[in-house]
Amino acid sequence: MRTSSKLYAGIAVMAISLYAQAYPGESIVRDPATGNYTITYQGDSNTTELSQTIFVPSTKIDPVIRSGFRLGENGVIVYRYTVSNGATAKQAIVSVVLEQIVNPILGETPSPDQLPNITQADLDAYVAAEASALASPAGWNGDITRSIPNIGWSPNTATYNTGGIHAGRTLSGFGFNSLDLPGVGPSWMAGLVGDNEIFGFPDDGPLKDSAIFAQLNQLRDNNFVSRPAAVPTIAVPSPFDPAVTLNRIQTQMHTWIAMQLLDATFSAQLDRYFQSAISAYGLNQNKVGKKHIQTMRDLIKKEQPDADREDGNDDRGKKGDDDDKNKTKHALIDKLAARILDFDLSYVTKRMGGNKDD
Repeated sequence: MRTSSKLYAGIAVMAISLYAQAYPGESIVRDPATGNYTITYQGDSNTTELSQTIFVPSTKIDPVIRSGFRLGENGVIVYRYTVSNGATAKQAIVSVVLEQIVNPILGETPSPDQLPNITQADLDAYVAAEASALASPAGWNGDITRSIPNIGWSPNTATYNTGGIHAGRTLSGFGFNSLDLPGVGPSWMAGLVGDNEIFGFPDDGPLKDSAIFAQLNQLRDNNFVSRPAAVPTIAVPSPFDPAVTLNRIQTQMHTWIAMQLLDATFSAQLDRYFQSAISAYGLNQNKVGKKHIQTMRDLIKKEQPDADREDGNDDRGKKGDDDDKNKTKHALIDKLAARILDFDLSYVTKRMGGNKDD
């Protein structure tokens, strides 16, 4: 089983050289020593003269994100994240983004952009609501982009060039609250590019009909390093319905096979108990449904003994989902996926009466 830290590779594992043939001499070539890309292109269709510029990617980082989630009061799920940057990183992390957060988080308000007569007071109120809805480390600001949808953090303007997560450092305090259960979604981090390294062209840049144009857009669109994280992707029905909730958890679980977080055979084994539990709850046989859920949790814990740890850390303190890769490389389910699935199944049991035998 491939470990989670190898997923969502982004720009870091792109081909070293990308060559375009639309115009002779054009190329995009990565320097293995610096990690920078030399862009050679023809900027004017009326001449064969070539121009050059340097693209410095924001991927010279070695990020690890640890996801914490716990059940609070009144069905609220508290999400918290800790981000580390490896000791060999050449850039400080200045952007942390979580994607696929489909439903609004608690405290989120509609964007005022669509208001017919938007005022500064409307914008100020929206910014204040965002700040209240998001937990942010000191010196960092959070932002919600509902159209994508994602939630992101970056150092504030005053500390942007110095306040990132530097090599060998760890920063906690990112988070929010939600009524949705966790699933696995992408997070991405980007590093700080110096003022003298900001990308630009000495002219108008490559011609739009050049293959270089599309390849350069690909570089810029994937200018990050991605890691899987726990994000609220599973809506809890209201009023609560255990059968519907289990069906949604199972659907989310199936997406992990393609992510290489879950073995297909193990998924099929869990499917049998999912269907039995769904059927039992549909017939109001709560005790039977709870028994099938417990069987699934036992199977998960057999593969990942730390599956019931809500903070992602084990007994050794700081080690989390991306650590000790060799120890669990033969597991049939990834550690993060196991933690999420165990939590979601436990949630259903608690909503149906906790530890009572019904």
